[in-house]
Amino acid sequence: MKWTTRQIRESCHDGILNFKESLDLTAELKERKSEIIHIEPVQTNGYFVVRDEDIVLHCQLDTCVTLPSTRSLKAVEVPLNLMIKERYVDTDLETDVSDYEETTIVLEHDYIDLKTSALDNILLNLPIKVLDRGEEEEALPSGKDWAVITEEDYYLQQREKDLEDSRFAALKTLLKDQDD
Repeated sequence: MKWTTRQIRESCHDGILNFKESLDLTAELKERKSEIIHIEPVQTNGYFVVRDEDIVLHCQLDTCVTLPSTRSLKAVEVPLNLMIKERYVDTDLETDVSDYEETTIVLEHDYIDLKTSALDNILLNLPIKVLDRGEEEEALPSGKDWAVITEEDYYLQQREKDLEDSRFAALKTLLKDQDD
């Protein structure tokens, strides 16, 4: 869904332009992040506010993304409920982006594309660690001569190896001789 800045300024009743849209972003999201198995249509509900020369977007995004589990690769549904606050400023205006609490975007064109904003915000908010219900309590996968271990277990194993490493045994005896 695209709105020209002129359309937003002219359509704003009392300075606000409300919208409610459903966006199908499946193809675009899968193209940018191949791990996505499926995504429900994105439900958007929000409004634009015109403030001086700037346009501010307030929007709620609701969808459900299916991603592979980071442990077992099973398909896991991850609900996403995102709040977006973005300020769009014209390239001609000299503004300092640190003056605003919203994400500030300099307009390269004379329109605002809700689809682009939704894509970027969904990709930025996808979780890194995805686990199915109960998967965190299950034993980690393993096989013949290999096993998945936690980071904590890895550091404990490394510490034990350092303590048992025979290359350091001779050094330990030198330190004992000095103490005596």
